Amino acid sequence: MNLLHTVGQKPIIAALRNVRDVEQAIVSQVDNIFFMGGTVKEIINAVQLVKTAGKGAFVHVDLIKGLSNTDKETVSFIADYIGADGIVTPKSHLIAEAKKANLFGILHLFIIDSLALQNGLKAVENVCPDGVELMPGVVRKTIAAFTDAYNHIPIIASGLIHTKEEAAECLEAGATSLSVSEQSLWSLTFQDI
Repeated sequence: MNLLHTVGQKPIIAALRNVRDVEQAIVSQVDNIFFMGGTVKEIINAVQLVKTAGKGAFVHVDLIKGLSNTDKETVSFIADYIGADGIVTPKSHLIAEAKKANLFGILHLFIIDSLALQNGLKAVENVCPDGVELMPGVVRKTIAAFTDAYNHIPIIASGLIHTKEEAAECLEAGATSLSVSEQSLWSLTFQDI
């Protein structure tokens, strides 16, 4: 199964900054959860809960305490001991390691200006990630640039998405799905938006 089938079925991905919110994410309408905070021990337990509930679990390597965000061994640890479905990272070399470990690799990009946009497009071309997470997620022009250039790769808009209207704008711009921490959006489906 490719990442598009994993994240493209529902528009919202629960982005958890606090692992304590895992239960609420599990009972919500989301199919996938991005872990963006917590310790290694908390993440191991939370991913197990998520997987038991039949949902996808993705670990943002750079935001978990106790994980190195530069070592390729971190990716093997996530695959072998945490049991996540994939990783999210701005580090290109970890995307290649994710593929070796049979994990989805989502390249996290901050697009803050024209140079960052150009560099981000080049990075996607060079790395061939399974998906791209763009921040901030409310910039239609950025989303459109990536979906036009890489329509075969799921584009996940992330950051500053707080309302149903903002979610709709991102999807209309071409985003496959949205990674949001705003819990009031977790129950939205494509039909709702």
